[in-house]
Amino acid sequence: MLLVGRPNSGKSSLYNLLTGGQARVGNFPGVTVDVLEATVATAATAGARLRLVDLPGVYSIDTAHDPASDEGHAHAFLERAEAEAAAHGAPLLLAQVADANQLALGLRLTAELLRRGSGVALVVTQRDLLEAAGRTIDVPALEAALGVPVIAVSSIDRSARDRVLAFLAGALTARRRPATASSFDPEALAARAVREHPEADERARARRTRTARIDAVLLHPVGGLLVFAAMMTALFASVFLIADPVTSAIDAVNRALGARVEAVVGQGWLSSLIGDGILGGAGTVLAFLPQIVILTLAMEIVDASGYLARGAFLVDRVLRLAGLGGRSFVPLLTAHACAVPAIQATRAIRDPAQRLRTILVLPLMTCSARIPTYGLLITAFFAGRSPLWKGGLFVALYFAGILGGLVASLALGRAVRGARRGLPLLIEMPAYRLPRPDVIARVAWRTVVRFLKDVGSVILIASLVLWTLLTVPAPGADRHAAPPGSSARVERMHRSVAAFVGREVEPITRAAGFDWRINVGLIGSFGARELMVSTLGVIFGIEGGDDAEVGPLAERIRAARTSDGRPAYSAATGLALMAFFVIACQCLSTLAAIHRETRSLRWPALVAAYTYVAAFALAVLVYRSAHLLGL
Repeated sequence: MLLVGRPNSGKSSLYNLLTGGQARVGNFPGVTVDVLEATVATAATAGARLRLVDLPGVYSIDTAHDPASDEGHAHAFLERAEAEAAAHGAPLLLAQVADANQLALGLRLTAELLRRGSGVALVVTQRDLLEAAGRTIDVPALEAALGVPVIAVSSIDRSARDRVLAFLAGALTARRRPATASSFDPEALAARAVREHPEADERARARRTRTARIDAVLLHPVGGLLVFAAMMTALFASVFLIADPVTSAIDAVNRALGARVEAVVGQGWLSSLIGDGILGGAGTVLAFLPQIVILTLAMEIVDASGYLARGAFLVDRVLRLAGLGGRSFVPLLTAHACAVPAIQATRAIRDPAQRLRTILVLPLMTCSARIPTYGLLITAFFAGRSPLWKGGLFVALYFAGILGGLVASLALGRAVRGARRGLPLLIEMPAYRLPRPDVIARVAWRTVVRFLKDVGSVILIASLVLWTLLTVPAPGADRHAAPPGSSARVERMHRSVAAFVGREVEPITRAAGFDWRINVGLIGSFGARELMVSTLGVIFGIEGGDDAEVGPLAERIRAARTSDGRPAYSAATGLALMAFFVIACQCLSTLAAIHRETRSLRWPALVAAYTYVAAFALAVLVYRSAHLLGL
């Protein structure tokens, strides 16, 4: 049984209702980019199980599709399912999901499905919103006109689950076929089926115009862009300003645990392993969990409210100037959480060249993995600034990534040819909705679990490996001296394998103000951006391990000294490092996702090359400019 429907029809919400699954639910095409499957039991079939397949949203089945797009994936899966059903004589039901508030558009797809000859059933969703607007839907009229079973439900009504499963099971068994497959006018039939409720009051009628009144402001060519920019600024600033106190509290607990461990087991390799390797590495990254959760929740609220599609409409003209388009907006915005799902979401872009160009610039968006580094650097180098100033710098880093993506798109124009610049943006504007607290809570919980898994696996292992490399001496490294008065373990670290590797590239990176400690962090962060913080946490944890009053990592970075006792870093160093992180694609998962989507090694290699070259060049430019300005 295949769930088929237009984007934003409520298909994934229905899938989640029926299966209890965790399909991504959103208000823009491209959110569901993979085929989701589940098997559910229903009493209506005496214990038999139904196999439900949730296909990506499609506007049309008959028109040509790019095989790499989400519509192309849905079309290919449908073709295979119909061929297998015909070969084995197995029943196949195309359960179309249609939005009651956009019924005419949904019925156009219904006509195409009916012409295919497979069994069809129509599930009309968002009945609650239709009735709230003072209208009702005539289900018998639809059944009579289409010749297929029809049911109208609300996907947020959990009590409707058994009723819908029984309906689908009955439709699969009956496999009724229409006498006249496509001899109906979708607009006329929708007008007959959706009727004004005779008892609808003025408030219900006024509710229908609410979206239009709000859109008059939010979609204004000038005012809408200003509101959009202000909203995005507030979103990014909240990540730093709201979460910063919680992050500081977690960091204080982390340091207290380290002191407790040393008090119990005493100074030695074991306390250094736990305090510097585990708590100083993975524990330091863990302190930035609140910022990542807040960003994820804010993005989810923007999506669930219905504003996401409007944002795409607003920025379409701006993106077109850079060779992109409105359909690139959702991947670009999604990349601020993580570039990997954003790269998958580009399947919604119909123009193959525009899709490829979007993929190539997505790594420049400021993903949540950069948050720990940005938060650390801002706190370390600009501690004396006001919270508002630091929040403004945090926002500037986000918009710098967006600007970098637009510039990169223009620069990559020659590498990606064939984009159809005149292809218009066709998009449905969903009704404004209040986000469901239970859905938002589930998203927050999944974010926490995923982050804790990363901290407990990849980051923890990397921190332990780094601690080992900072402990094992490198051959011939005796000439490298630690700062005067350093302890034995600090001296060992300065003569370690990791320090040796960092010093080997220092003659190059010194132009950007980076020393061996930062170099080791940058090398480690190639696997995952969060490893920059864990690496510095281990290094400065070892350096400050003998100080009973050792402070947070940001304070230890500010207090760092060179071998001759001078301050190791300045504000110029911090700005250069931020500039590097804005551009560099320090994530193997992102490069793997690009390879998976493009089926070529050429494009991930291009991304890695151009981002690292541009990142270092920008870091040098920022460092030199900051020095000229007296920073």
